[in-house]
Amino acid sequence: MLRVLGLDLGTEAVYRLMLEHPSWGVDRLAEALDTDRPTVARALDTLADLALLRSTETGDASGARRLVPPRAGLGALLERRQNELARTQLEIDASRAAVADLLSDYAALGRDPRDGVVERFRGAEAVQRLQIDLTGRARGELLALAPTTVSGGGPWEIDVPLHLDLLARGVRIRVLHLDSTAGTPERRRAVRRLARAGAEIRTLPSLPLHLRIADGTSATLPLDPDDPDRGAVLLREPGALTGLRALFTHLWDEAAPLPDADFEAGEPDAYSPQERALLRFLAEGLTDEAAARRLGISLRSERRMISGLSERFGAHSRFQLGLQAARSGLV
Repeated sequence: MLRVLGLDLGTEAVYRLMLEHPSWGVDRLAEALDTDRPTVARALDTLADLALLRSTETGDASGARRLVPPRAGLGALLERRQNELARTQLEIDASRAAVADLLSDYAALGRDPRDGVVERFRGAEAVQRLQIDLTGRARGELLALAPTTVSGGGPWEIDVPLHLDLLARGVRIRVLHLDSTAGTPERRRAVRRLARAGAEIRTLPSLPLHLRIADGTSATLPLDPDDPDRGAVLLREPGALTGLRALFTHLWDEAAPLPDADFEAGEPDAYSPQERALLRFLAEGLTDEAAARRLGISLRSERRMISGLSERFGAHSRFQLGLQAARSGLV
C-alpha cells in the first residue's frame, strides 16, 4: 500500500511488476495487468515524477527508462513524506486553538447566558449546532436515544457522515432507535450504513425522549420532550450524567438487536456471493492477484470490486475493510 507516497493502486501494480520484470516494455506490462497502453504509460509518468524511474542514454523504447532501486527511491519518498507530515503537524498544532475558539463561538449562538454546569439553547438552529458540536467532540464513546427518524432533517437527526468519521477514529457508538420495521427505506439504509461501519444499534417500540451523551462528561436533551426542536439543554453535572447514563443502560438492556432482515439479500445494499468471497479472501490474507485468480476474474475487476466495497463500508484501507466486514458478519 504505497498510496501515501503518491502511488495509486494502478501505479503500484506497474511498479511491482517492473521490479520482477525490469526488461518488460509497455505492451508486455499492459498485457500482464489486463489493462491498456495509455494506463501503463500514465503509471510510468507518475513513477518518473516521483523519481522512481529514470531515463537512460539508450534511445530504444524498451530501455528508455529504468527503475531506481527501491531502497534509494522509496527511501527518498518516505523521507520527503515524513518532512511534509511534520510541517503539516506543526500547522495543525498552531491552528487547533483557533479552531476550538471558533467552534465554541459557533456552538454558543442561541445560548442563554447562564453560569454553572447547565446551559440552555433555544431555536432549531441552535439545537442543531449543539448536536454537531457535542458529537464532534466525542473521543471515546457516544450514546444516543433517537426516537425520530435517523435521517429526517430535524436538529436531532443523527448526522451519518459525522458518525462514520467518529467510527473511523475509533469512537464507540451505541444508538437506540425505534423499531426499523416502521421506518422508511432511507432510514433503514442509514441504519445499515452505520451498523456496517461498526456502530452498535438496537431498537425499541418506543423511546421517552432524545438524548446524546458524549464520553460520560456532557449530555444534551430537549427542553420540552413534546417539542424537541424548540430548544435543548446541555448538562455537565456529574449527578445528572450518572442518572442519564443509567437510563440509557436500562433501555439498552431491554432493547432488541438490529434485525437480521435489515441485511438480507433483498435489500439494496446486500452483497453478492462473489463480493462475500472476495472479503473472505482478503481476511485470509490473499494478495490481489491470488484473490482474482480464485474468483476467476481479472486483476482490474478484482481491484474495482475492492474499491466499491471500500466505498460502501466507508473504509480507507484493506485492514479497515476487513475489520468492518468481520463486524458485519460477512467473513
